[in-house]
Amino acid sequence: AQAAWPLQPIRGQVSWDVHTPASAQAMPPFPVNGHGNLVPAMPLPGDAAGPGWVMGSTFERDQTALPPSLEDQAAAHAANGAKLAQLLPRAYQGLQGFFDAPPRATWGAVRVASPDRLPVVGPVSDQAPGLWALTAMGSRGLTLSLLCGELLAARLHDEPLPLDARLAAALASERLGRRR
Repeated sequence: AQAAWPLQPIRGQVSWDVHTPASAQAMPPFPVNGHGNLVPAMPLPGDAAGPGWVMGSTFERDQTALPPSLEDQAAAHAANGAKLAQLLPRAYQGLQGFFDAPPRATWGAVRVASPDRLPVVGPVSDQAPGLWALTAMGSRGLTLSLLCGELLAARLHDEPLPLDARLAAALASERLGRRR
């Protein structure tokens, strides 16, 4: 039997809120990525009135508890504020006091990463023929999911690969069986 894949859970938490006039004016006109990321204008779930913003995410290795404790939420909220202060000082100033107060709105989820931080694309095991996976994108799911989906489809249907064969091999699930 094949050993389980050595995937690491990583909890991430974001901070978000409805815009105030000051925060809306201080935001850039487009999302920004760097040390953390900011989506400056987005519709918010539920009963939130008006467009909002979202900042994050934390990168909490080996943390799987959901919902996060109040202490963990406060720590993540402060970490997101520190990232925003470094990434976009003007936007941070436009949220004057938001990150100094207890979090009003948070969201957390758990993602997984492989030991080499590359996605895992391919068959799950020889004992489960026909079961394939696309996982372990860590914090890069939005940027890698389309390409990895194309790779998965090409491998499933024995079609030409959408990227260099060496890169496809680096993403292949079979590599995890060689790294015990």
